Amino acid sequence: MVATTYKKPFRKVIYPYLFILPFSLLVFVFFIVPAIITIGMAFTDLNASMKPHFVGITNFRRIFTDYNLPMVLGNTAVFAVLSLSISLVFALIIAVATQYFLKGKISAVVYRVLWLIPSIMPSVVYVTFWKYLFDPTEDGLINRFLHSMGMISEPVSFFTKGAMAIVILATIVSSVSGGMILLSAAINSIPEDLYKAARVDGASEKSVITKIILPTLKWPLMYITISDLIGFVSSYFFILLLTDGGPMRDTTTLSLYAFQQAFQLKYYGYGAAVSLIVVFISFVLTMALIRLFDFDQMIKPSRIED
Repeated sequence: MVATTYKKPFRKVIYPYLFILPFSLLVFVFFIVPAIITIGMAFTDLNASMKPHFVGITNFRRIFTDYNLPMVLGNTAVFAVLSLSISLVFALIIAVATQYFLKGKISAVVYRVLWLIPSIMPSVVYVTFWKYLFDPTEDGLINRFLHSMGMISEPVSFFTKGAMAIVILATIVSSVSGGMILLSAAINSIPEDLYKAARVDGASEKSVITKIILPTLKWPLMYITISDLIGFVSSYFFILLLTDGGPMRDTTTLSLYAFQQAFQLKYYGYGAAVSLIVVFISFVLTMALIRLFDFDQMIKPSRIED
């Protein structure tokens, strides 16, 4: 007896591809094509004249001799590491507090909503608030408060003395909500029976957090760490609006430096080369974090399934 093989009709085979075709075209046009153009641009001397000439790796050689790069790289590291670590700790604390200690209470809902407000505000409005808060004149909110309390006689120029701290603080406040939501959802998915069993066994609150809650959060913590770190390394919009990289490049990060070179100084080729360095750093950090979280072990099936 000859076995017959079933072959799907062509229409059924093509249907899935027709559904994803519009989205594939959008990704190709708005992501892949610009990426290819940027890579090509990095090997040219494209400037305000808009007449590119191929210059090979000249732009990349210039990067290694650019006297601004050490400070810019240092600013990027400080901004990314501090913003990531502090925002991650805050997101974890808020998630545990509202989904474990205050679970089901109105106060927990109100607290989470309050932390969502900075992330849904328009960026210009959000930055305007921080500028008003730390305004170096007598009209600044903090300066006015300190003067009314008799703590200062002259306005303090906060952006001169602590611009990076202000930038990091503004970034943390606006980015905590994303991690908070993911971690809260993960904690909320933990069965109540686990908590009850732990309490019956005499486990302390600290043990519940370290032995039950934190191991459950490994996946969301990995995602938040990687996505936020890439976001902070490539972030420049808040800094551009808040300080424009000043004073004296004290808050200029690598992404902002690429933007300044390309769109303010019109050195498009060099700006594209610097932006590729940002991509390379993001890729290396992603691979390192995947290794740190032991991703291969995480995706293995559990022993129960075996």
